Amino acid sequence: MSHDYSDNKPKIPSHIAYSIESGNGEKSHWNKIGAAWPTKDGGLSLKLNALPIDGRINLCLRDEVERMRAKRQSTNEAIQKQYSIEPKP
Repeated sequence: MSHDYSDNKPKIPSHIAYSIESGNGEKSHWNKIGAAWPTKDGGLSLKLNALPIDGRINLCLRDEVERMRAKRQSTNEAIQKQYSIEPKP
């Protein structure tokens, strides 16, 4: 993936920052708490809207988050179709 560092175009984050809380059983709750952008020197600039209680932050590639979101959406649509559930607007 190539990054455009020109000042003429707005940068989109390359990573999404999450705080992960243990839930019941195997379920965990992922809370989006910020994002990270690539810097010219190869690092990341991190902007957080919150700090996790346990101090742990999980950075996920934005492209991977979008892929997982699309997969989850198609799974939900298949379940709705299987059970003839009308999708929510």
